[in-house]
Amino acid sequence: MTLNRFSSRTDRLDTDFLAKSLTGATKYLRIAGYFRSSIFELVGEQIADIPEVKIICNSELDLSDFKVATNRNTALKERWNEVDVEAEALLKKERYRLLDELLTAGNVEIRVVPKDILFLHGKAGSIHYADGRRQSFVGSVNDSKSAFAHNYELVWQDDDSDSADWVEDEFWALWAEGVPLPETILAEINRVANRREVTVEVLKPSEIPAAAMVEAPIYRGGEQLQPWQRSFVTLFLQHRETYGKARLLLADEVGVGKTLSMATSALVSSLLDDGPVLILAPSTLTQQWQIEMLDKLGIPSAVWSSQKKVWVGNEGQLLSPRGDASSIKKCPYSIAIVSTGLIMHQCEKTIFVKDAGMLLKNGYGCVILDEAHKARLKGGVGKSADEPNNLLRFMREIGKRTQHLILGTATPIQTNVNELWELLGILNSGAEFVLGDALSLWRNYETATEMVTGRSKAHNESEAWDWLRNPLPPSYEHLSVQNI
Repeated sequence: MTLNRFSSRTDRLDTDFLAKSLTGATKYLRIAGYFRSSIFELVGEQIADIPEVKIICNSELDLSDFKVATNRNTALKERWNEVDVEAEALLKKERYRLLDELLTAGNVEIRVVPKDILFLHGKAGSIHYADGRRQSFVGSVNDSKSAFAHNYELVWQDDDSDSADWVEDEFWALWAEGVPLPETILAEINRVANRREVTVEVLKPSEIPAAAMVEAPIYRGGEQLQPWQRSFVTLFLQHRETYGKARLLLADEVGVGKTLSMATSALVSSLLDDGPVLILAPSTLTQQWQIEMLDKLGIPSAVWSSQKKVWVGNEGQLLSPRGDASSIKKCPYSIAIVSTGLIMHQCEKTIFVKDAGMLLKNGYGCVILDEAHKARLKGGVGKSADEPNNLLRFMREIGKRTQHLILGTATPIQTNVNELWELLGILNSGAEFVLGDALSLWRNYETATEMVTGRSKAHNESEAWDWLRNPLPPSYEHLSVQNI
């Protein structure tokens, strides 16, 4: 039996031990630590020439997540993406390219095990050769460049068959507990290996969402926009292209991600340089908007403090002079968040004053109103019952000052269908392709709902044409419009 002892104090473990041992190998079984991008950086050429390579690694996964494939893939991708991908792609692109080639070649298989079952602190390996020889080793060294080339590590290696049997028994027991490295990690490695940065100017508008989101925190954490959220962003871009502006009412039920749908649309609008984004939400939701935009999209925003008269950043830092009310007109970020409570209380005889009045002096690329059902008629009894409340009055005005307008609410109709028509009326402000001009039959909710529900019908072609032409739908919506 030949026994070799290696110390990084006196030997180069990457060359004197690992590369030399793997030369001419036919099989390599490895109990490693964590799976890292540098795992093959030092011995890529040797690994590529070995017909069968199997590596078992740790993962930061709970057993409950491990049993559910979706949770497992999400958690593994989140762990993998803890590194700064921009720096990785810039400084270590060749490493990722090599890793991608090795993982897709077919001779390398990697599995990971949940931390609840055991933590792989021990490191060992068994190497087979064409002449039937086997070498095994145990030691402290992990499968990373820093471990083999820089850290202080120890390795004990011999060619005794009993030693190799013992290591392989341990390996196969652990291998049975693991699962293959998921496709999400393989795809991420391939993406970083081929990553390239582009400017907005060279992309089509339809390509911007994917380019902007691919490294957003939500995707790096292993999650993604849901199909209905992606569809909403696609619809936003479609309206932007067709009409030059988007007017959308998002009425998904509670809990399905309206905030993220609208926020992503706002991000796309900002990247397209349409103008500043203004998000109006109840005071209880302004911080939620700010947190979600940063945590999910990686986009900073500023919340206006109506008490301190100052813009506040994500870390609570003050972004403008304190006590200067005029600062509301110049948000330091492209995305501003303002409480709708401010609007409700700053109107005097139908004229908006103070902060609310200054908001109406600006132009916007996109305005979003959350909890939009709060913009409604006053209701009740008396002369003011049919008058708009301050929020509805404000939205009718700001609709004329923005390119895009998005309303979000889970309850567009609370007690009467005319509440829905008030929201559509907001969208129609500055964009008469929604309900049409002042002569449109669609402006009267009572006659319009009769037509929509089928309780009333057009009696002749002339009347049908009046319903169809004002506003005239785009040709892609129906074959009959294409034939006009």
